[in-house]
Amino acid sequence: MTFYYSSKDKNAETKIKNTLKLMIEEKLPLYTHIVLLCIGTDRITGDSLGPLVGDRLQSSVFCPVYGTIHNPVHAKNLKHALSAINRRGKPLVIAVDAALGVHTEHITVADEGVRPGTAIGKSLPTAGAISITGIVGSDSPSGMRVLQNTRLAVVMDMSDIIAGAVSSAISEIEQMSFYAV
Repeated sequence: MTFYYSSKDKNAETKIKNTLKLMIEEKLPLYTHIVLLCIGTDRITGDSLGPLVGDRLQSSVFCPVYGTIHNPVHAKNLKHALSAINRRGKPLVIAVDAALGVHTEHITVADEGVRPGTAIGKSLPTAGAISITGIVGSDSPSGMRVLQNTRLAVVMDMSDIIAGAVSSAISEIEQMSFYAV
């Protein structure tokens, strides 16, 4: 199931956190730990959402974060990153990526993986058991041009919301686990 939240909604971060927390709580018993996979590149404004979120999360969560501005996970190294992640137990991977679609400036939370590169015609492996996408522009045949011309303000605002929601959801789950022991 996929949930859509407007990035303009003043309560978007809380709504996303609550949805994400429920999805994590439902899936976590099947996994050994949580890993965050933030997909994208800093070379294309619209596609920098994932690395920006990764940068923000790196210092606020206690789980591994793959994909930051300085060390992005993108089309050329995604398979290698997935291989490295899967070598360490059975992780619950939460994938974050930019997307193009009808509901621009909305953030989605889905209980399934993300298919990176779809908007620009790339065939890459599905990533994650839970996905969060920021719809940074309209889907069109010229997807790469849309990503290149996306306003940085849109990407920055979405990255703040997503990072805050993910950090809060994981923090609440860690606190519950700590007190349950």
